[in-house]
Amino acid sequence: MREYLLYIKVGSESIRSAQAYVTPCFSVDQSFWQEREGCHLHVIGKSSSLALAFSLREVVNARLADSQESSRTMSEEGLAELRELAVSSVRETAALYGREMLGEKQSQREWFDWAVEERSVAVSRRGAEVARTGGLGAKEVVGISTLLEGRALLWEEVETLLMKRDMPIPDLTPILQRMVLAESADWRPGVRVSVKKSWWKHRLELICERCGSQRKEIELTICHTCGQGCAYCTVCLGMGRSKCCTPYLLVPSRSTIAREGAEGRVEASQLRWSGSYSNDQAVAAEQARRYVANHRPGTTQFLIWAVCGAGKTELLFPSISEALEAGGRVLIATPRKDVVLELAPRLQRVFPQARVIAVHGSSTEKWEEADITIATTHQVMRYYQRFPLVVLDEVDAFPYHNNPMLYRAVSRAVQPEGKLLYLSATPPRYLQKSLVAKRKSWFRFGARFSLPTLSSSTHVLLPGRYHGSALPVPRVVTVQGLHKRLKASRPITPLLELVRTCLQSERQLFLFVPRIDDVEKVTAYLTKFFPDEVSQIAGVHAADPLREEKVRAFREKRYRLMVTTTILERGVTIPRSDVVVIGAEAPVFDEASLVQIAGRVGRSVGDPTGTVLLLQAERASSPQAAVKQIRHMNQLAQTLRSRKVQT
Repeated sequence: MREYLLYIKVGSESIRSAQAYVTPCFSVDQSFWQEREGCHLHVIGKSSSLALAFSLREVVNARLADSQESSRTMSEEGLAELRELAVSSVRETAALYGREMLGEKQSQREWFDWAVEERSVAVSRRGAEVARTGGLGAKEVVGISTLLEGRALLWEEVETLLMKRDMPIPDLTPILQRMVLAESADWRPGVRVSVKKSWWKHRLELICERCGSQRKEIELTICHTCGQGCAYCTVCLGMGRSKCCTPYLLVPSRSTIAREGAEGRVEASQLRWSGSYSNDQAVAAEQARRYVANHRPGTTQFLIWAVCGAGKTELLFPSISEALEAGGRVLIATPRKDVVLELAPRLQRVFPQARVIAVHGSSTEKWEEADITIATTHQVMRYYQRFPLVVLDEVDAFPYHNNPMLYRAVSRAVQPEGKLLYLSATPPRYLQKSLVAKRKSWFRFGARFSLPTLSSSTHVLLPGRYHGSALPVPRVVTVQGLHKRLKASRPITPLLELVRTCLQSERQLFLFVPRIDDVEKVTAYLTKFFPDEVSQIAGVHAADPLREEKVRAFREKRYRLMVTTTILERGVTIPRSDVVVIGAEAPVFDEASLVQIAGRVGRSVGDPTGTVLLLQAERASSPQAAVKQIRHMNQLAQTLRSRKVQT
């Protein structure tokens, strides 16, 4: 069990330079300060609770900041006062913790251990010693430091990373502590504890340092590791247990990745793409590239607003090449694992000299180094100021949209003054408001028209598809007793007609349903009405263990009808396909979701049209809003084409 010591460093100039520190190995701190300055180190106390030690550090630093003493040394009375302050803070924290755990009838047990220590050490630059580094030489220490750059990891994850990279695992404590003292890293408790004081009632405040979750999502417990009061975060539990006694290490990255000169950077950035842009795509791609290339302080966010089928991924190619040539890493974050698995091979083909990895929950590459990292947004929590360019794909999609934890993760992954590029067909209102320039008016045939500005320093808008054809407009049909008909296997005429047409014309059909339970119901329904096509029907959802295999089979046309939840609403391109949504009135099918679902149809040059059918049990606003948005984009694209023809 580690112990964490709280001490005060008083510089040689004045007591005004006093500051409190927490260390798991005091000898390292002594050696570190010996190498740099003469000072006095005054020990306050120690505890095996990391969160408690950090909480007391903040309390002591606040008191030191208020101190008006001006003598060169800390008086014994002042030290005694600070030690008593620490003891009283421990008692107060323990009382509040007990009340949270057991209510008002709490026991009088000691929830936290705290041992007062009364010793002071005079540190002189003479005879400075080299701090222990776990038996490793300078080269190995630098290697560990470099490996950790740009990562935000719990202590156990640091050890896992070293094992995965076949590096020896020394006593990491002195190495990491020296990095912290040198300000090349920061470390904190996984869950921070503090006392929030008010005139009415003091309360315990707990915050997860990794995901930012607060008291409601944090579970109090008696920890088997530290043997005392502790707490862990339930929100990011799937990423490993972030708790009060677990050190959480954050190491910012250098501005460039290690390469063998400019030649290596150029090779990684070389684009091998045989496609070509339309005029509108070329303008949009160049606008985004200039944003990435602009290194002047200022705007750090940019939005590519492009309708489904506009070729959003291809628009990124020049921006990625620009960032790689400058020696930087690129992160593409997306809410869906399916999109990660599709994008990784596509980008590897067009950047053959770059290292491309796919990072998701079950990925074996999550600990690897890469030029281009494609990751689900949850996995981005393990990065810290690592990437000069971060691309956030489908910013409006679940689970990223309206999720403060993932907002925080993505923003922390960007280097200071780095670039965050949003990519979406249906950007949320707050992004439109902050990044999209105001509308402008123009006149045609005596009438006044208002259009969104197509580009600015913070956005670019592509309202039309790359092949020039319009977006398929959904047909909305209200079916009375829709779900009862489905359950009783009674005919739903619009649905059966569309299925029959797809089978006869050798097209494929997405059948979207709102809930996982509906996948089996609709699959059984189709089997009854089309018994000869059983081998052509499949169902898939997020919890399906055969999810990837089924999606791959659908891409390869081994299935013709795919019943699915919203996991396939984005990032999936199937030529010659149609779409039906069963239960379009369900809350999960909001406007953005239905626009994305409709965007699965007519994406290829050889088949730019198709059918989108929205079946609802009752009138709902989302289907109508989706139809309105699609028609608006079609009208905008048509108007722009007409203006170009006239000019």
